[in-house]
Amino acid sequence: MSFETNLPSSPNSQQQDSERPQSIADSAEYSDQEEEEPALRYKRLGGNVHALFEKDTASTLIAAERFLVLGTHWGNVIIIDFEGNEVKKWRAHSTSVNSVSVDIDNEYVASAGDDGRVVVHGLYTDDVTIVNYSRPVKAVALDPYYSRKASRRFVSGGFAGQLIMYEKKWFGKSDSILFTSTGPIQTIKWQENLIAWACDEGVQIYNTDRGARISQIARPEGSPRPDLYLCRLHWKDDRTLLIGWANFVQMVVLKERLQHREQQSSPALGLVGGEGDSGPLLYAEVSVIFRTDFIVCGLALHRDSFLVFTYGDHEMIESMAAENGGQVPKEERQHRARNAPPPELRMINWNIEEVSSDVLPLEGFQLLQPNDYGLAYCAARAQSTSKPPDSDSSTKTSEADAWFILSPKQLVSVRPRGLADHVQWLTERDEYQQALEAIEEAYRGEGQWAMCRDQIKEAEYQSIGQTYAQMLMDSGSSAEAAAICARVLPRTNTPEATEAWESWIFAFAETSSLHEIAPFIPTDSMQLSSTVYEMVLAFLLTSDVAEFKRLIFTWPASLFNAYSVVLAIEDQYQKSTTDKQSLKEIMAFLYDRLNQPSKSLRCHLELYTPDILGRVCRENLFDAVRDKAELVLQYDDHTLGLLDPNHSDVPLQTRCQAEGVQLLTDNADAIPSSSVVKQLVNSPEHLHVYLHTLLAKDPHLGAPFADLQVELYAEYNPERLLNFLRISTYYSFEKALEICEERGLVPEMVFILGRMGDNHRALMLIIDQLRDVPRAIEFAKEQNDPELWNDLVMYSRDKPEFIIGLLELGGTHTNPTKVIQNIPPELNIPGIRRALTNVLHDYHLQVELCTDCNHVLDGDCKLLSDGLRRLQHQGMEVESDQVCLVCQLPLENMPEGSSNVLAFWCGHIYHDKCILHPDVQRKTQINSLGNSDSTDDLLKRSQRLVRSPAEQRRMLMQAKLDRTMMIRQYNPTCPVCVEYDQKKMQQTRSGWSPSERKDREQSNESDNTEDLAELPPMQALTI
Repeated sequence: MSFETNLPSSPNSQQQDSERPQSIADSAEYSDQEEEEPALRYKRLGGNVHALFEKDTASTLIAAERFLVLGTHWGNVIIIDFEGNEVKKWRAHSTSVNSVSVDIDNEYVASAGDDGRVVVHGLYTDDVTIVNYSRPVKAVALDPYYSRKASRRFVSGGFAGQLIMYEKKWFGKSDSILFTSTGPIQTIKWQENLIAWACDEGVQIYNTDRGARISQIARPEGSPRPDLYLCRLHWKDDRTLLIGWANFVQMVVLKERLQHREQQSSPALGLVGGEGDSGPLLYAEVSVIFRTDFIVCGLALHRDSFLVFTYGDHEMIESMAAENGGQVPKEERQHRARNAPPPELRMINWNIEEVSSDVLPLEGFQLLQPNDYGLAYCAARAQSTSKPPDSDSSTKTSEADAWFILSPKQLVSVRPRGLADHVQWLTERDEYQQALEAIEEAYRGEGQWAMCRDQIKEAEYQSIGQTYAQMLMDSGSSAEAAAICARVLPRTNTPEATEAWESWIFAFAETSSLHEIAPFIPTDSMQLSSTVYEMVLAFLLTSDVAEFKRLIFTWPASLFNAYSVVLAIEDQYQKSTTDKQSLKEIMAFLYDRLNQPSKSLRCHLELYTPDILGRVCRENLFDAVRDKAELVLQYDDHTLGLLDPNHSDVPLQTRCQAEGVQLLTDNADAIPSSSVVKQLVNSPEHLHVYLHTLLAKDPHLGAPFADLQVELYAEYNPERLLNFLRISTYYSFEKALEICEERGLVPEMVFILGRMGDNHRALMLIIDQLRDVPRAIEFAKEQNDPELWNDLVMYSRDKPEFIIGLLELGGTHTNPTKVIQNIPPELNIPGIRRALTNVLHDYHLQVELCTDCNHVLDGDCKLLSDGLRRLQHQGMEVESDQVCLVCQLPLENMPEGSSNVLAFWCGHIYHDKCILHPDVQRKTQINSLGNSDSTDDLLKRSQRLVRSPAEQRRMLMQAKLDRTMMIRQYNPTCPVCVEYDQKKMQQTRSGWSPSERKDREQSNESDNTEDLAELPPMQALTI
């Protein structure tokens, strides 16, 4: 792909010679007047190169990795460093040196001159090779690996029009003609295995590995004669070649051929097939071509732009075309030669747009022509510690790509402007803000100056920032100056950093601008003097309380004396009228830091800090809150919204469940109720809430304040007073009655009079003031006093509503007959018929209820009696392993004289002989029920021997009858149960007084007599 366009000339090239500077130094001043920053940095080489130019003039120049090689018109070859100091010099030719070349190792230098010779000179050895071609040699190029190969090859060309390769072989030295042209060979450049040279036909490219020419790039159509303006060649890399033909620029890209075929194309496309048996593997393609309105004196690539060293302008191009046609007189051409314009270095981007253009008024430029100039390129090096030959000191390393401009009397180095250049350019125009931003961006590894961040040291960055800050301070922009100080001042814990910060803080203090620098003062990585921090806080306390608060809350406690600050705040709090809230918050925070919980809690309660009461419980701070009961209850009011003027009433129960009053009542041991009551005397409503909550917790805790509580209930919750009077016994009746009389609380007065025993007066209050018949009757029922009922009946005899109430509600407490008898005959009682009917109906209902109850009772008694009878007739299960509780023998082992077992309903079982034994009889009082003779007879009769079966059956039946009669006669009781009952009775009687014991014995005797009379005796079962 290729394209062509006309490039407009730069305005700089159209200025008059009188307006242009006359030297490189003047050029700097001239460029400073431009608003746009230059892209490149120019420097005239110094050293002893000036002394060389006093007697000689430069003709050619090449830049190696470590040094520059300069050829002069007197035939000298000079090695100089990048600062212009001469390192080595030798006389190689008798006439002008046309070209020089250096190998890749910087060990050999080749030169070609008009004397027809090519001289290769070793820099570190005495090896010198001289080849004489008898005709002027215009160009020479060493094999890049000349020092590494034994062949020692180089190529040269000149007026003979032949490109000759010189090399050493086994049989000796030989010259090979690689190409023959109709015109002279002007320029040769060797890159790796590729050789490019320029002749009248165009630019040729030769592959040394394959020994074949691979391409020819023809001269652009319309270009001037090649002998007028030298062709400029520059290898960007192994595959890219830049070509400058007069006012044309081309970029050629070498590409690999995919297939083995011979390819040819027209010169217009720039594609030419190669030579050789097998054909070349590479082919050339012109990727960029454009026409300019200036003459190319040298070119290179810089980043994404072309860097073109130019001569002349569009007028010169137009005159050049006329000269080619012979239309310009000779006198005019000589006049133009004596008034040549200065050269320019232009930067052109890939869109063929001129980015920048710098005019270079080199020494004697008025008399120079395009072929007198040159441009040498030196690639950037990572580092360089080598010394040029015969030098006493090491050369300076190049920080980036560098270019060197050649003129007969002057050498100028050109480098991309670095961060230091950019910052200097900005600071000279007082653009400090942009300079700081560029440095900071480079430090972060961002932007175009990232690779140059080492050019600006930290100290220089700080100096620039402080200069800018001082400028802002002088202009009154203290806020911006503070921000700059925060960015540039060091934050390392060193004396220098501390001194810098403190000096700037004092500078802000002198202008009363400490509030601007305060947010940026270092507190973590480094610490300043405590005096500085306290000075800042003192200033902000009187000027900016909000910022003062922020710093107090964020600064570490070790930076300042908190106690001194608190004293200052307390003093300011008394004086301030607008910032009391913030100052109190700060005091609360500092009191916490000083471990003064009492003062801290007071501030927090006044500020209504959320969860402050929870903190009291968690940290056990009850002693600190003991004297702040009023504040605690005010905190509850705030929580419930009672401090809002538009609040709605909150029920007492809700207020009693609030966090604060619960804290006071739940911790009455740590916060005595007496102390709380003293604090709340002047706040009776809060006192009422507290005492009511305390009463709900434990009525005994509020006993000392019962009288006060009566007054509080009467004032704030009269509806709860009666209930309090009922449940409390600690208040004074007289005082409570007086309070109720003052406020006209009749129901409460009735209750108190009833408690005092003045029932008559209480009844009169109900009747006279309340006129509440049901209440009067209910009161009489509660007192259960017959005299009170008589008073009520006598009072009601002439009051129809009371008569009706007694008849309907009196019930069994009053006799309706007596009420009716006391009614005056002439009294008209509305509703008496209905009341009497209800009385009669109630009477008949009572009679029926009593009758029905008797029937139910009789039925229950019959059912219970039948159940008892069935229970007594049931059998009892006796296990074989049970023992007699008297003899402790198994029931199966009958003792002598025993034939049966007796079981009681209590569950105890005995042998009949054991239970009827005289000792047992005495315990069970059996001997008191009969005589012993009858008992012995029964025993003897039951133990008689029976010999015949009939007699045995008869005797068995007789024994059963005798046993049953004996049990019924003696009615034995269980010895174990009798003994247990006697012991229990003794234990009970031991706690009685003599009179109580006597009364209870009499009562028990009568109860036993009645029980014996009513209940049948308990019978023992025979098993």
